[in-house]
Amino acid sequence: MKISLENQRIIREQNILLEEKVTERTTELTFTNTELESTLHRLKNTQSQLVDAEKMASLGQLTAGIAHEINNPINFVSSNIKPLKRDIDDIWSIVHHYDLMNKAESIEDFKKIIKEVDELKANLDVNYLKTEVDTLLNGMQDGAQRTVEIVRGLKVFSRLDESDLKFANINDGIQSTLIILNNQMGNNVRLHKDLGNLPDIECFAGKLNQVFMNIISNAIYAIQSNGSDTPGGIWVKTSLKDDQTVRISIKDNGAGMSAEVKAKIFEPFFTTKDVGKGTGLGLSIVFQIIEMHNGQIDVISNPNEGTEFIIDLPIFHSNKKAL
Repeated sequence: MKISLENQRIIREQNILLEEKVTERTTELTFTNTELESTLHRLKNTQSQLVDAEKMASLGQLTAGIAHEINNPINFVSSNIKPLKRDIDDIWSIVHHYDLMNKAESIEDFKKIIKEVDELKANLDVNYLKTEVDTLLNGMQDGAQRTVEIVRGLKVFSRLDESDLKFANINDGIQSTLIILNNQMGNNVRLHKDLGNLPDIECFAGKLNQVFMNIISNAIYAIQSNGSDTPGGIWVKTSLKDDQTVRISIKDNGAGMSAEVKAKIFEPFFTTKDVGKGTGLGLSIVFQIIEMHNGQIDVISNPNEGTEFIIDLPIFHSNKKAL
């Protein structure tokens, strides 16, 4: 009985001690869990801010590209206005002399005016005047048409309906992105396009435009940072992989990547760019957008052999035809 009572006492004491330790540990875990939740919340806020910062960087890039692209044709139009006005004034002076013929009071006056007209036409070189006016008008027409194309490209690129799934043409999105990035390419990049005949696909068009912009921007950077005097090339190709999938290939002959770098490029904050040149979020966002579209992205790259991104996207978001 004494032994039994002693055992019971020991068990009670152990239970009390165990309960105290459990309570203490539960308190610690609760505190740790609260701290983890707070840290997770802060991380989510930070991630959101960084993604917004990446979008703002893209917006700045977009604005600079558009400003430069529109400035060129507008300058071409405005620079042609002054010589065109001068040529038109010369033409009006000839017309004015012809009008004077109606006011001639004698044959002598009429002949005199004709002589003045002939001298004026010779001095102004009417044939050259006609050629120059045609050239100036064609230049202004080209500049105006280029401006229209840029504005149309901007409209396609900056879609406001990206929160909804809608059918859109992939080629239009790529064309608009290339217009935006034309300024960045400069004379160091040669663009090669092979855009196939594609059906519209069900997608978030604005987000896919961001995918194209991030990948092509990286291709431009890879070429321009290669240190070669020879112009590099970017090849953009679209095609049907099968009757349910479209394929987009974006290839460059830039510096390329090692296997170690290639394995990390879709990780958040990973970048091989110099400090201040990139956030390391561009390709991470690309991966998330492709995943959102139930698509697939593959990378083929070797050092000094360039890089190719191959994107497969389903025509229908569920990858099944609608009934």
